[in-house]
Amino acid sequence: VTLAGICGCSRQEKDPPKPPVIDNPQAKTQDPPKPPAPFTNGIGMKFVWIPPGTFMMGSPKEEKGRNADEIQHKVTLTKGFYLGIHLVAQEQWQAVMGNNPSQPKDEKNLPVNNFSWDDCHEFIKKLRDKDKKLYRLPTESEWEYSCRAGTTTPFHFGETISTDQANYDGEKVYGNGKKGVDRQKTTPVGSFPANAWGLHDMHGNVWQWCQDWLGDYPQNDVIDPQGPNEGQYRVL
Repeated sequence: VTLAGICGCSRQEKDPPKPPVIDNPQAKTQDPPKPPAPFTNGIGMKFVWIPPGTFMMGSPKEEKGRNADEIQHKVTLTKGFYLGIHLVAQEQWQAVMGNNPSQPKDEKNLPVNNFSWDDCHEFIKKLRDKDKKLYRLPTESEWEYSCRAGTTTPFHFGETISTDQANYDGEKVYGNGKKGVDRQKTTPVGSFPANAWGLHDMHGNVWQWCQDWLGDYPQNDVIDPQGPNEGQYRVL
């Protein structure tokens, strides 16, 4: 498994400002505030701003391949956050940790893999010390919200997926999709199209860790969920 794009939460926005009240109908309103700009940290990791918002987490009962625990519920995220545009590359892990547990490791910009959730947090701790920013893993709801990027379909690409869009076993077909290649290895980060918010490899290539303990979804609407307080497994 590999590290999800890390959230850098050193800068968080409050609710967006309301438009000004204008008595003069001829007067011009101010332009809406621009979202914070993307940034690159000291070891070349690129981050993009994810705005606050509301979405339906989980999947509808008729969706092919869903698990019974994917109960749809409304989630509101009240704060924006930065998220890594790419999976953490092996070179970036090496620069922080001084080792590379990954297989394979014979190509530039391959994603790091073969490490535990605890290893991931050691990486984050060292990255915080090195870069002086408040890095953390995304919560499960933040990850799904970011992956969907405003879409409601099974994939952010649409109703199905192809091996031109992501790295997975192309012998396995979803919905009305077509068979594709089975590369049987990871591919360099950013090799496939990004979603609408500029995030790559949100489908395929490697598993991604989230902050939460694994637990049942709530039955009602929630705001800024953090997952269970304890558990046996972490969310992938």
